Amino acid sequence: MGAWRLPCGWRLLFSMCFIGLLAEVVHGAGADALHPRLFPAEARTLRRIAAKIGVAHWNFSVNPCDSESMKCDCSFYNNTTCHVTGIFLKEMNFTSQLPPDFADLPCLLQLDLSRSLFHGAVPDKWAQMRLQGLSLMGNRLSGTFPMVLTRITTLTNLSIEGNEFHGLIPHEIGHLTQMEKLIISANEFTGPLPAALSLLTNLTDLRISGNNLSGKVRDFLGKLRKLEKLQIEGSLLEGPIPSDFSKLTNLSDLRISDLRGSGSAFPDLSAMQSMKTLVLRNCSISGSIPSYFGDMKNLKHLDLSFNKLTGKIPDSFAKMGSVDYIYLTGNSLTGNIPEWLLRRNNIADISFNNFTMGSSGPTQCLQGGINLVESYSPEMISLNNINPCLKKNFPCAASNGQYRSSLHINCGDKEAIVNGVKYETDTVPKGASVLYVNPGSNWAFSSTGNFMDNNINDDSYIATSTSKLTIPSSQLYARARLSPLSLTYYGLCMHNGSYTVKLHFAEIVFTNDSTYCSLGKRKFNVFIQGKMVLEDFDIEQSAAGSGKPIMKTFTTYVTNHTLEIHFYWAGRGTTGIPYRGFYGPLISAISVVPNLGALDLQIGSFTLRQIKAATRNFDPANKIGEGGFGSVYKGLLSDGTIIAVKQLSSKSKQGNREFVNEIGMISALQHPNLVRLYGCCTEGNQLLLVYEYMEHNCLARALFVEQYRLRLDWPTRHKICLGIARGIAYLHEESAIRIVHRDIKASNILLDKDLDAKISDFGLAKLNEDGHTHISTKVAGTMLVSYMRGELSWSW
Repeated sequence: MGAWRLPCGWRLLFSMCFIGLLAEVVHGAGADALHPRLFPAEARTLRRIAAKIGVAHWNFSVNPCDSESMKCDCSFYNNTTCHVTGIFLKEMNFTSQLPPDFADLPCLLQLDLSRSLFHGAVPDKWAQMRLQGLSLMGNRLSGTFPMVLTRITTLTNLSIEGNEFHGLIPHEIGHLTQMEKLIISANEFTGPLPAALSLLTNLTDLRISGNNLSGKVRDFLGKLRKLEKLQIEGSLLEGPIPSDFSKLTNLSDLRISDLRGSGSAFPDLSAMQSMKTLVLRNCSISGSIPSYFGDMKNLKHLDLSFNKLTGKIPDSFAKMGSVDYIYLTGNSLTGNIPEWLLRRNNIADISFNNFTMGSSGPTQCLQGGINLVESYSPEMISLNNINPCLKKNFPCAASNGQYRSSLHINCGDKEAIVNGVKYETDTVPKGASVLYVNPGSNWAFSSTGNFMDNNINDDSYIATSTSKLTIPSSQLYARARLSPLSLTYYGLCMHNGSYTVKLHFAEIVFTNDSTYCSLGKRKFNVFIQGKMVLEDFDIEQSAAGSGKPIMKTFTTYVTNHTLEIHFYWAGRGTTGIPYRGFYGPLISAISVVPNLGALDLQIGSFTLRQIKAATRNFDPANKIGEGGFGSVYKGLLSDGTIIAVKQLSSKSKQGNREFVNEIGMISALQHPNLVRLYGCCTEGNQLLLVYEYMEHNCLARALFVEQYRLRLDWPTRHKICLGIARGIAYLHEESAIRIVHRDIKASNILLDKDLDAKISDFGLAKLNEDGHTHISTKVAGTMLVSYMRGELSWSW
């Protein structure tokens, strides 16, 4: 009976009875019996499949089973008859739909059609197949979750990663109880995780990253006790990480990132002694780092970055000699930086924390595999014996005369001259944990993360275009800097003020041809001065193709002489096209120029003629407000800039020079949550202040005035509250001139077109009883005062 190989199914038994009668006719005897032939019906099926999808290498003049893309069992009828048990058509770039004919191969157990260009749906006929392994990874298949797959109950290994499936994950997935490996990452699935997943108790590998799911990470996943690999990165799920995960003691690879929600304490993973790769990144985990990590003898990769962790790095970490990568970036860790960490030969990134210097702490940013940028607490900022790169916000060490007003970087490539502008070279190859400061000390970059699963010992952090670019300014796009996780560029020692930031992109890794390499989806976020300006940014989609340039332009404000541009991968997009390890931010060039012209923040001087022309001679129709300081008018400058003009009630007791000087100092305070004061006009008996225009007026009107009331949902209200808090924090603790507002109220909170909150009237005193307004330099009682250059106390 061994020759019957029953796994083919009982239906095969009846076909064999008939075929047995014809075996001598079909195959002959004697010498021909030494050369087994494919079962004739299957040969015809393979011919149909080859014709439909374009397989050219199957040779039907001999036995197609000899092909490397096919596996056969030739033990039937005394080793004279073969049946197809496996088909492996990987990276073939087929552009057809999936043929139903695969279901006519009764012994087919393994089918791998990964990394191709198949489109459409999975055929319903496939439900009759007895497959054990099926990979459709990296195609253009679409529609809702293929219900036909839930009826192939023999499946033990299924991958539909990197397609265009959408909708809910059906509860029928619970029918696949023999499943050991399930990969559905990088699709567009929505809704909560179905409880039916808990029925797949044989799972050893579950990956659901890069989807658009909702709801919480479900505790029923803790029932999958055989799990060895679990990946939930960038799927839009909410925390906390369930406590039942502590029961998954067989895990060797756990990756959870970018959870939404308020977060939780550190989960108990102490029993996971097989752990090799642990990623709990940006999960809002708070509290201290557990010491049990030191007992994980197999741990090779630890990423706890961008959480809310506090306390010291545990002493037990010193025992983790086998760990190749440690990422603790972006937390609030304190204490001294451990000496053992500085002596490591492997990669460690502890940047963006709150460490103190200690008696033997580093005073320089190391150039090896340890990244320490912004690793010291704000209290260390006044120390002169440590490099500025260690301090919060990477402060400028230069004197005022050395400030710069522009920046141009050709990211990942050599120097280039474009339209007469020199873009500086940026060719440092490393990036797993590195801080690089350019020779001119006018810019720097910090890169964190290694490309995972690519089996490459030396990652490349610079991409080179595989084809000749014929686009304008091609020298800016031929190469680009990459990062698998976090990449921050700094503009150092910049003049304070308003700037235009231009970010140049071109997708040069994924191709624009008819190959599976065109299916990659790179998605990442961009922050400028801490504010997200791009979310799930897809270069290729925005530029309508790969190899095509696209430039994103933003206005930002430098307040402490440092500009920060941050690129961050939040677990989104594909990670396995063209191969594993292709994902993360990519940037081609950066251009930063000051915003001068009509709104010159350094001069801040306007003529009365300009103001009258802008407001149509203070036309009552342009009046947008009235307050204790006077009337406010909307204006339009000749260059098209909309402004708000505050007409003070009367002239200050101070002279024009003093008034302008003090207004100049206030206008130097630039922050995203402060209303920008562009300047003033002091002609004749006029005292006019020129501000940026705020489209939604003030918070008081948005909340309490019926005809102007805005429907503010809770996320918007939360954003407004955070904006107010950030503005106050800047005035109190971060600005060069420390100011106590003394009149925070809803009418002094203005809202821009995006409903971002900005504080107004900071630095202006209440009207005196005689009707005059002025800026006072008298210290007011015990009210908090602040300092400018350590000499001048201010009170408002």
